[in-house]
Amino acid sequence: MSLHQRALIANRGEIAIRIAKAAAGLGMESVAVHAPVDALSLHSRFATEAREIGSGNGADPVGAYLDADALVAVAKDTGCDCVHPGYGFLSENAAFAEGCAAAGIEFVGPPAKALALFGDKVRSRELARSVGVPVVPGSDAALSSPEQAAEVAESIGYPVMLKAAAGGGGRGMRAVESAAEMAEAFARCRGEAKAAFGNGALFVERLVRRPRHIEVQVLADAGGNAIHLFERDCSVQLRNQKVVEIAPAPGLDPALRQRMTDDAIRLVQAAGYVNAGTVEFLVLPESGEHFFIECNPRIQVEHTVTEQVMGVDLVEAQFRIAAGATLEEIGLGSQQAVGEPRGFAVQARVVAQGVGTISAYKEPSGVGVRVDGCGYAGYAPPPQFDPLLAKVVGSSGSAASFTSAVDRTLQALGEFQVAGLPTNVDQLRAILSHDELRGGDARTSLLADHPQLLNGRASGLPAGAPLELLNRQTPPLGAAATPAQPSTPTADSLKVAPNDRGVECPMASTVVELRTRQGDKVGIGDVLLIVSAMKMETNITAPCAGEITGLQELAPGDAVGAGQVVASIAPLDGDAAGTSSASGAETWQPLLDEVATLQSLALKRLAPDSDEPGVVRQRSRGKLNCRERIDLLLDDGSFREVGSVAGFATHDEYGDIVAFTPANHVGGWGTIARRNAIVCADDFTSRGGHADGAIGAKSGYLDRLSLEMRCPSIRLLDGSSGGGSVAAMVPQQKKEGESNAQESKGAIKAGRPRVAGGGGSFLPGHLGSTMYTEQLSTVPVVNMLLGSVVGIGAAKAVLGHFSVMVRDIAQLFVAGPPVVSHAMGYDITKEDLGDWRIHCTNGSVDNLAESEEEAAAMVRRFLSYLPSSVYETPPVLAESGDSRTRREEELFHLIPRKRTTTFNMRRAIELMADTGSFFEIGALWGTDQIVGLARFNGHPVGVIASDSQHVNGGALTADGCDKLIRHLDMCDLFHLPVLNLVDNPGFAVGLEHEMAGTIRKGGEWMVAFSQVRTPIFTVVMRRSFGVAGNNYATPRSQPSMRVAWPAADVGGIPPEGGIEAAYKRQLAEAEDPVALRAELEARIESVRGPLGPLSKFQIEEMIDPRDTRRYICDWVDLAYRIVNQPGNLAPRPLQFRP
Repeated sequence: MSLHQRALIANRGEIAIRIAKAAAGLGMESVAVHAPVDALSLHSRFATEAREIGSGNGADPVGAYLDADALVAVAKDTGCDCVHPGYGFLSENAAFAEGCAAAGIEFVGPPAKALALFGDKVRSRELARSVGVPVVPGSDAALSSPEQAAEVAESIGYPVMLKAAAGGGGRGMRAVESAAEMAEAFARCRGEAKAAFGNGALFVERLVRRPRHIEVQVLADAGGNAIHLFERDCSVQLRNQKVVEIAPAPGLDPALRQRMTDDAIRLVQAAGYVNAGTVEFLVLPESGEHFFIECNPRIQVEHTVTEQVMGVDLVEAQFRIAAGATLEEIGLGSQQAVGEPRGFAVQARVVAQGVGTISAYKEPSGVGVRVDGCGYAGYAPPPQFDPLLAKVVGSSGSAASFTSAVDRTLQALGEFQVAGLPTNVDQLRAILSHDELRGGDARTSLLADHPQLLNGRASGLPAGAPLELLNRQTPPLGAAATPAQPSTPTADSLKVAPNDRGVECPMASTVVELRTRQGDKVGIGDVLLIVSAMKMETNITAPCAGEITGLQELAPGDAVGAGQVVASIAPLDGDAAGTSSASGAETWQPLLDEVATLQSLALKRLAPDSDEPGVVRQRSRGKLNCRERIDLLLDDGSFREVGSVAGFATHDEYGDIVAFTPANHVGGWGTIARRNAIVCADDFTSRGGHADGAIGAKSGYLDRLSLEMRCPSIRLLDGSSGGGSVAAMVPQQKKEGESNAQESKGAIKAGRPRVAGGGGSFLPGHLGSTMYTEQLSTVPVVNMLLGSVVGIGAAKAVLGHFSVMVRDIAQLFVAGPPVVSHAMGYDITKEDLGDWRIHCTNGSVDNLAESEEEAAAMVRRFLSYLPSSVYETPPVLAESGDSRTRREEELFHLIPRKRTTTFNMRRAIELMADTGSFFEIGALWGTDQIVGLARFNGHPVGVIASDSQHVNGGALTADGCDKLIRHLDMCDLFHLPVLNLVDNPGFAVGLEHEMAGTIRKGGEWMVAFSQVRTPIFTVVMRRSFGVAGNNYATPRSQPSMRVAWPAADVGGIPPEGGIEAAYKRQLAEAEDPVALRAELEARIESVRGPLGPLSKFQIEEMIDPRDTRRYICDWVDLAYRIVNQPGNLAPRPLQFRP
């Protein structure tokens, strides 16, 4: 056996480079060919010699590589004795192989007879059936009309797959779901097949749902010997184009593998096959079935992964077999000689996703990394060709595991630099990170089932540090870089008459189909012609309604340039100018109609006349439904729903929707007082808000959306808010009636849980506390409790900055009465377990509302004081409606001269603040302290104070400390200056307060107060005694604004109790202890009051109480100047403690 001397490479791009390198490795010379547009393609520089082809072939660059006569002529002219066709183009063309043979040139591939057989998908299916290889049910002959195709489809049942009889590689293929789609799909497939393979014949197969696509690599010699090199998994596909390939197929049943490889060998031997080829199957792992679909009689794009795991150079093997070598002579004489795969290899196809010039290019490298590419800096890939730039292959590490191969490929993609041209690298990284692929069970439907993978940014995978450095250091491409020349348009731009509108082609491309003629009437959006670039079709549509007054003389295959005017339209006047004449099937209207049907069913379910049992029950309890609550909360007409058709539908045998239950969260965005807010409302009428009626991702998405949009998040809680349901542990019935229990499938029926999975034990994933922590530290979060809130709903209820529950209809508990009865052994009503009497008095819920309307009003009012996020300042009213110099005489008399007399602190706040602006928070818990929000001259501020009218005189309790901490944290987080009104006798004393851990809580409050960064204005109104009172008056070491009223009474401890401690023995031994005590009190009283501290500058200034409002208004202007500084408008390092 002697090798050929010189090979013509009848291809382009990376495969032409691969063939040239293989030829050189065997000591052979090679000749590359290129169309004029491909003059700067890299493959033209790897061969011994390069020749231009197609210069006389009009302006069709693809046609240059399909011109068999020209290629044979170049081979003869350059002294080539063999031709390697690569893949695509003429690689499966029997006439080309015959033409080579007639010219005395060896075709590196199977004989023309085998090419003709496997190039005809109908004949190859017949052969497979004849040797016992299973095939997908379908047509027995090529089809010439859509009517024939529809007839076959009716016999085998929809959906079906239309396929090109003479092609492969995913071209000329379309799924057809119904008879209504057949005519258009047939025409498009036939056009694609004709353009790609020169043969428009089609056939029909039954569409196999969610299979794996497994192919077997074979080698055969002229002596009838054949071996296989195991299989590849090519299941990850986009529009029938392979995206990721794996060798061998992970997780494949060994018995199924043996059946497939045996069938592949039997098929190629029956066909008299010679050289390399691939036998492709669809596999259903659940049933163990496999179906032959085609044999590709050529080298495959994904041959690389087989080479990596088998150690065989397939292109070299092709050359040697073409020269007459037997499998024995190349060391593959038997299946035993082939051996077993060593580990795994994963290939990711990197493709261009647009036009442009590459400004920087660096391929990854290293152990276990292979790249077959054709890119370089300065290269502008011509858009008429396959957009493949490179194939990145990662092989298993030392452990030979599938996961290590995936990870190596993933890492290599993260190091691949392609600048200046959009690619799919991010998409590939997202795909390789997906659990289904990493688990070895990716199906052909992966990208359809998970379309978010096509948005590579959703993967969250950061670029590698080396790539970041390369991209940062890459200068813009200079003028010296020479881009590839675009193909020459078939004609110049059309001249457009005055008042007509020209229609431009948006990109350099090739005409696929013409849809109109001159003189036709068209509507806006009607398709005029279809063009193709980078394997993607583009519809060129009418920009207005009118008459076609000019149309270029174009035909399928003609080239058009970017910006080339291809048609002109005389626009219609009046109302008709904005209408489309396109039929529904040619527009998106059918899909919009289906969505509108689902939306209508969702709204009808909650309508006032609804007889849905859950809705009737809600109404009978005097409760609004979720949509009514949203309308109550948001500005009229502002709600924009998100996920309006997420839910569970039932379809009839024709695929039409007959019933629909929306997921039991309704949410979206709208405005409150013209400021954006995100809202998510539980729908208790569907499964009580439980998980089996929910789509869990929806509520979490809305919470994350509030972070993304930096606006408040409001949860309207009623039920478990998507929390756990035992239905998740119940396996789905295999057939109706298998169990006595009644359950819902599709749309949910009242009283029937929705059981949709395999059931069994499961460990839920992270519940979202990381996201909730970020949310609480970034945007206002408000919770409205509007029913029995339990489980995950209860957890959400306390993860907020403000909460309100409605008397009589709202309760809060970790688990409801049935669970309590089972676990604790006693019965209790839901009201006694968790209504407002429990949770508005223990701090779990802030405020109590008498009605849902009042609850919504409280939420709107609370949010009016806060910024939309920590990146903004609180909203200041342009007009407060109140004079900043207003003096209230009542303030002068508010505090009595007698020190032991109480006064109304809430009244003091109301008199100082803008009229009607004080909003109290938590009035029913921690009642020794008062907190809330108010405005001064339109500026929002936080307010804290002690209540002397409390039973303990305002002494600080454990609950009071918690209340102050939460409020101070919130004010500091949202940049609200704090008005600090001091009248505090110290920490509460006594056994009950020691048992409550008051001093520990007090210590937490002291630390929290010292950490506040927002400006503070302190008014020492009266008492400041003990640790608590002194910390109230001086919470931070740094200076802050402070004034005192004449009633200011300060000291280490209150004198009334302090005398007993300091003079205890003397009082006990005195003849008249009462007189002694009176003497001491008189001495203290003679110097007691604010003058002493004022003279020592321990109190900075005393003011008339009537002037307090003016002082605060002046201060708040200064405070907001500080708040508005950009460096302060950011999240709080300490985050927020709910």
